[in-house]
Amino acid sequence: MKNLILFIFAAFTITSCDNTLDINADYDVQNVVYGLLDKDDDTQWVRLHRTYLGTDGLLAGATHSDSLYFDTAALYLAQLNDQGNVLNTYELFRKDTNILEPGTFTTDNYRMYWTNAPIDPAYEYRLKGFIPGNNNFEAITPVVGNVEITKPKGFQKVTFGVRNAEFGWDAARNARMYQGYIHFRYKEAPRSNPKDSVVKKLTYALPVRTGSNLNGSGTFLSELSYEAYYKFLYNNIGPTEDLVRIFKGIDVEIWAAADDYATYINVNQPSQGIVQEKPMFTNVDGGIGLFSSRGRAMKKNVKLSASSMDSLWRGVHTCGMGWVDFQGIDSVVCEDGFPVVIN
Repeated sequence: MKNLILFIFAAFTITSCDNTLDINADYDVQNVVYGLLDKDDDTQWVRLHRTYLGTDGLLAGATHSDSLYFDTAALYLAQLNDQGNVLNTYELFRKDTNILEPGTFTTDNYRMYWTNAPIDPAYEYRLKGFIPGNNNFEAITPVVGNVEITKPKGFQKVTFGVRNAEFGWDAARNARMYQGYIHFRYKEAPRSNPKDSVVKKLTYALPVRTGSNLNGSGTFLSELSYEAYYKFLYNNIGPTEDLVRIFKGIDVEIWAAADDYATYINVNQPSQGIVQEKPMFTNVDGGIGLFSSRGRAMKKNVKLSASSMDSLWRGVHTCGMGWVDFQGIDSVVCEDGFPVVIN
């Protein structure tokens, strides 16, 4: 009898067992917030959306606004003094747009929030969000101060030669991480029709630098060798027999990131070890994401020195790229190490 009862119980257990795994269990909606204040921008932007869960997958949910956005939300930016007291409060207004670069976006307009509040690096700023029927959120950030480029300075030209070219800048207040870019601008046209020209840009990223303090003291210097840069130009622009190219100028750009922004970037770098899971960083209380600050300096239209221009049009790495040199009334390019006059 005992064995019969055990058999019936086992049979009941087997026939009633449901092996279906429900991955879409109940979940809590969370606020997702992204915003970077920039004192030099006339408009500040904040992205607010919600976490979502569905059976159609990540990309399917990203195309439906009711999966991404809250029906209503009120966002405010407050300027705080050293004691944390509010000096000024600014409302952020909703902006919907469908004018976007190619990518995966909702077909019901992409939603952002904006304000034209003046941003003063002498103060901290607090973002607060109020969402009916949901937890509210807030986040506080200092503001990155002035970023000053010290090399090249004034009308100084860039020289790639025996000594490396130098690009320098002063540390900015409240900045932890710096990224420099060298934008090489040039004009390109068919040899058969030089008037049919187009201006192009090639960007070289300088190494990321990290500051030792947040008080704005210290300087940074990045060096770039002739060998590294002219090979970079050759590998990314390439040789040609059909085109002519004319150097227009170099724009030096330095970006600075606040401390929380730098931490967010570092945490989200690709993992180099066996463990691929990475911790999540957020400075949003009542949500996830990032509210921080950045700053930028730009020195436009820096010229190359005479020796560097000579190396560009007929150098060992760049001869054959169609760079034009003007010799008297003739325009010449370099082919196989020799000047060739072009019509």
